[in-house]
Amino acid sequence: MNSVTQLGHHRFNKQQTRLLDAVKELIEEELPTFKSMQENRTLIGGWDDFYWTYQNKNIYFTKRYDNTGELVTGKTPFEARVPMDGIWCDIAKLYTLVHIKKGKANKSVVASIAGCFWLADHFNYELDSIITLKQADIDELPSTLDKHFAKRSVFEKYKETVAFVKTFLVPKKLCPSFAPKVKMANPANKQNDVTTKEYRNRRDKKFNVDIDKYIGIAKRRFEADQTLSSEGKEPIYPKMKSGYDELRFLAIPFFMAFGLRIGEVCRLHKDCIGFDETNQRWYLRVLTEKGELASARPVPLMWQEIILESHKRILEITKPFRALAKSIEQHREQAIINVLHFSDRDEYFKSAFQQAGYEPSSYFVRSEVGKTGEIHSTGVSFNSLREKGTYSDAVVDKVSIKLFPHKNKNTQVVISKTLLSEIAIRRYNDMQKQVYESNDDGEDITEEIVSTSYAFKMPFSDFLFIAKEDTFDDGSNSHGFLPLPMRPKSFTRWLKKDTSRAKSLFQRFDVRDDDGNIVNVESHQFRHWLTDAMKRSGKNEMMIDLFMGRTAGQSRNYDHRTAKERAEEIRERYLSEDSIPDDVLGRRIKRMRENNVSLDEIEMALSHTLSVVHFTPWGTCNRDLDVSPCEKGMMCLRSNDGDACQHFGIDPNDEKAKASIINTKIHYENQLSVLLPNYQELSETLNKQEPLDQHVQYCIDTIKGCENALKAYERQSKNSGQLIDIVQVYTPEVNDE
Repeated sequence: MNSVTQLGHHRFNKQQTRLLDAVKELIEEELPTFKSMQENRTLIGGWDDFYWTYQNKNIYFTKRYDNTGELVTGKTPFEARVPMDGIWCDIAKLYTLVHIKKGKANKSVVASIAGCFWLADHFNYELDSIITLKQADIDELPSTLDKHFAKRSVFEKYKETVAFVKTFLVPKKLCPSFAPKVKMANPANKQNDVTTKEYRNRRDKKFNVDIDKYIGIAKRRFEADQTLSSEGKEPIYPKMKSGYDELRFLAIPFFMAFGLRIGEVCRLHKDCIGFDETNQRWYLRVLTEKGELASARPVPLMWQEIILESHKRILEITKPFRALAKSIEQHREQAIINVLHFSDRDEYFKSAFQQAGYEPSSYFVRSEVGKTGEIHSTGVSFNSLREKGTYSDAVVDKVSIKLFPHKNKNTQVVISKTLLSEIAIRRYNDMQKQVYESNDDGEDITEEIVSTSYAFKMPFSDFLFIAKEDTFDDGSNSHGFLPLPMRPKSFTRWLKKDTSRAKSLFQRFDVRDDDGNIVNVESHQFRHWLTDAMKRSGKNEMMIDLFMGRTAGQSRNYDHRTAKERAEEIRERYLSEDSIPDDVLGRRIKRMRENNVSLDEIEMALSHTLSVVHFTPWGTCNRDLDVSPCEKGMMCLRSNDGDACQHFGIDPNDEKAKASIINTKIHYENQLSVLLPNYQELSETLNKQEPLDQHVQYCIDTIKGCENALKAYERQSKNSGQLIDIVQVYTPEVNDE
């Protein structure tokens, strides 16, 4: 080995030592925070454990393939997972802590750290790979991901990998310094172009125009069967236990009237309906998801009667379940003991039981519940008291006793009410941990619905949709013993066939589409259905976003209108006399009117020009991109040295677009203020051949475009014309809420 080779090895060993020391130092810095999280039970698990429990769900630090070589999924058995070790495991845990400290939801944390795990797998968990990491290594990852995931999922994991390197490895100086970039086109962009196959496929998947019809058919058949049963006749379709279908049918109006997310429906408060005396309007209180503030949403007049009747009926059905939940909240184990009441005991029974050494008020025998497979009125089943049953540990004895004067002595299984109540409360606590996504135990559980925007105390008894634990279980004839709010999975399985044995609503009532296939409905399709209906009725996009509990601009990802339908909306603006846009097309229409051109010819010109109308966050583009591609590279709001785009138009009444323009302007001003505080004076001295100067020029051009757009709003407010010399179409990433 020559001296040059020895020097190279020495240098590499030194880099390895430096990397190990840097990771060790980072761990020492984070350990106090980690221990604090352990103490307040934000996290459960030690640093060396191969999984942590966060928000009552496990985060695994295991390899991407199990011990049989299969891809790890959510259904992979615990014992089949292969724990990570070494430096990559420590880095993964450090990166996980970064996201937990931000207060992210468990699901979001798992998604964010996926890139770290896949990069580690790509490098076979070797330490040296971090030392030599470069952009080309990251760009190789999609070829591995393509084997297991769809295009959109591949892009998201690749993007998270870039974020992991850019925001963690590079700043922490764990790898060579470079600027990681996403060098893969987002496949979602094609979904936003109404002329593409991807858009049509997404529309078919996300949007079901007949969802109201299918629900209506199922509801009509359900009610017809209810009538037959009340008349003592045999129903046509399979009969389910009380509340199994009715409660979920009663939830449908909240989806269709408000477009609520499934989690928002499940956690509606029992007093969610209120009346505004000032405006004489009913409204719905919603604990909004996705980090948005809780809100009060007006009840649409056409839905008012249905919503009020549904709310009233839900309270009637859930009254006994709510009362039991309230009793458990107040009295804990004693509430369970009070429920275990057997009123048909006579004095002979009590005396015989007492002579056997058991206080009748504290014990009961299994035969009082019934026989094999039977269920007591309390909800306790015979099978739950058998060996290995849910409450089998409450069995304290088997005694030979004669409990009835006309029957012989036989062996009875004695159950302790106290032990059963303790088991029941432990199960109740586990249910609370799932609903509130809490790591706390017992009475320490905080009964709060927590979001990044609010925390709202809401015990089980305050949930509108509360039943018993088995009410929505197709495999049990019992409602169960303990009260439990309706869970999202209970609703999704009702609407759509999944891998469980339970049949969906549409399977049981034989509801089929036009092709003869059994209907499947996703709960999120209600949001698409309502948004589409509101758009077609001409509602303002800002109003739609507020009503649906979305961030501004998200409704455009729910727009399932065809290119022709979108153009029709804009066409109406150009044909109006009061609000015609003052862009190149609007001015052309004005000239045609001044020259007494017939309405038919004007409409023909519009039909030709507006064959496709493209929406951007800042306005619209009336260029037909299929026939004439954008000459400015789709650079939105960039003025390109003042070379105006004649196809870009602004609706002066669109305040949401104005807010987007202001935010874009501030974003680039902040960038330039860091790079060059006096950037206004430097435009003429920039070297356009250098990458940094090219970026500075791009920022300056975009700011100019924003300023021109905002001036257009000002001119409109002064009843002046509107000339906008900026460009064109931006296709936002799909981010369905």
